Amino acid sequence: MQTQLSFYDLNIEPYEKTLDNIIKFPVKESVKTSEIQKSFELKPKPQAADSVKTLEEIEKIKKYFLDKREYRNYCLFIIGVTTGYRISDLLSLKFTDIFEDYETWKREIDIIEQKTKKRRVMPICENIKTAINLYIKNKGGFLLDEYLFRSRKGKNSPIDKSSARKIFNSMAVDLNLPYHCSTHFLRKTFAYWFLRVHKNDMSALATLQDILNHSSEKMTLKYCGIEKERKETMLKSLAQLW
Repeated sequence: MQTQLSFYDLNIEPYEKTLDNIIKFPVKESVKTSEIQKSFELKPKPQAADSVKTLEEIEKIKKYFLDKREYRNYCLFIIGVTTGYRISDLLSLKFTDIFEDYETWKREIDIIEQKTKKRRVMPICENIKTAINLYIKNKGGFLLDEYLFRSRKGKNSPIDKSSARKIFNSMAVDLNLPYHCSTHFLRKTFAYWFLRVHKNDMSALATLQDILNHSSEKMTLKYCGIEKERKETMLKSLAQLW
């Protein structure tokens, strides 16, 4: 039979809940309430990318990369604004996505988008072929299993999103462009010019919505910057009345 021991059997004074018995832990002076609150504050959203809205500026960008002999980056720009693929899909491309073999071009780029998991097929146009040929000529050949936008680091790995962002941010600063050119500006430029070129085609907006996998036409207009541009034009026209 077990005997239950009491505080007195162990020669321990019974605990009394008093202020003197409360253990006080030291708090570092550097940790202040205001600093704790700041850690929970919502960080501001990153600035949204812009679309490039003039053909003159697009030509300046092309010339910028060519003058610097940055043919890989030139190729990334051309394919980006021609296909409207997201940067993650662009960077995952390999030469085997472009060529059947070492002499034969494929007709289309046929991939499964990483974000949507949907199939996205885009034609390989002549401007893409011209850019890739220039790139291959200056890099001295290619392997089919090689990443198209290969990093200089590692045996066969693509540049990462951070590197691509730095490339386009530096370009925008050097050219003094009035746009925020994060990696998404390629896709937005594609969208903007798709609607500009097909402005008289009533089905263009619905087609672009389908290409971009957007849930509404309004989202597509806002995405490519045309909705904002249209509002500004309408407001300026109204202001001229008085």
